[in-house]
Amino acid sequence: MMNKSKRMDFSGSLQLKVSEATRKRIQEGKEVISLGLGESPYPTPAAVKESTVAALHAGYTKYSHKYGLVELRELIKKKLSEENGIECGIQNIVMTTGAKQAIYLSLLALLEPEDEAIVIAPCYPSYIPQLKLAEPSVKINVIDLNKNDFSLDIEEIEKNITPKTKLLIVNTPHNPTGKMFSKEQLLQLAELAIKHDFYLLSDEVYEKLAYSDETHFSLGSVKGLAGKLITVNGFSKAYSMTGWRLGYVIAPLPIAQHIAEMQHHVNTNVCTFIQKGACAAFSLPADYLSSFRTLLQKNALELQKMISQNGLLSLVQPQGSQFCFINISGSGLGSDEFCTKLVESKGVAATPGMVFGEHWDDHIRISLGVDEAEFAKGVHYLEEFVQELRL
Repeated sequence: MMNKSKRMDFSGSLQLKVSEATRKRIQEGKEVISLGLGESPYPTPAAVKESTVAALHAGYTKYSHKYGLVELRELIKKKLSEENGIECGIQNIVMTTGAKQAIYLSLLALLEPEDEAIVIAPCYPSYIPQLKLAEPSVKINVIDLNKNDFSLDIEEIEKNITPKTKLLIVNTPHNPTGKMFSKEQLLQLAELAIKHDFYLLSDEVYEKLAYSDETHFSLGSVKGLAGKLITVNGFSKAYSMTGWRLGYVIAPLPIAQHIAEMQHHVNTNVCTFIQKGACAAFSLPADYLSSFRTLLQKNALELQKMISQNGLLSLVQPQGSQFCFINISGSGLGSDEFCTKLVESKGVAATPGMVFGEHWDDHIRISLGVDEAEFAKGVHYLEEFVQELRL
């Protein structure tokens, strides 16, 4: 008989009306403008694809080391030093099947019965399920961002730290708000982790998609924090490689060793020829993402212009990642109802804020990573929808 304490009950997962409405519209052959997914509109760089094909022909089809290819980890080590101010050895780096697996293996390595974890909401929807999967008894304290500017509520975070607090998960640039937490606030988090002796798990998968004056700051550059920090990153967002499933984790040596051992017993190794092909990503021109960043910024400004004139919606201007989080409280609708009516009447698909946290049903997430003309059409239809709500 299955041990219920080790089984994740997904029966209570959100059943969204917007998902069914979107499927129905597609089945009817009607247009759907998708502003919901977090994928780049650009293809995987040709150099990466060509390098991967070459790796196949060169025989990179066998097992690789549980930590990952040495060549790839050396390139990541160099990148971390030059771009993030993170100094580590390749033995601290473990390749994983996507950044999502990097997070899960990290939680498995860290959590013990009765531990507590702090999650910042709104948050990536997999954080809380992964915490529960990794340790069913974990107590999760959810701390909301300040709704007026999406800043971290440092005072509230500290109030929720107890002797049982094992880690806090932070994500910047942030999904779903597009917020880039300031260096000052991140340093405050680092001080809390050192003072109260808990780990920080820093999800930095959107680090290269910053398009404002705010620059990305890696917690791994903070001296004195290395023993209490796990950094997660990957290739999906920066290199248009969502389907390739390639991520990595940088962790203190004992934790990295534990993660590598677990990976060895779960999936042996990350796909070898994909690792080899990904090495080409580090030879791309320094400005290869400039057009994507420009697109994100243009689309953000287009949306902000519309919202500033309509009166029912409001927006904290995003700074990075591929998303923005729109306040819909003025509409009088919950997020699922808003998104359902939007896709039914206008064919525009967005993501309900309730997906990202209990107290965020008054927001919806919009993806900025959409072709400029398609995005402008989607914004126009959103504006029409909001105007019709007034009638």
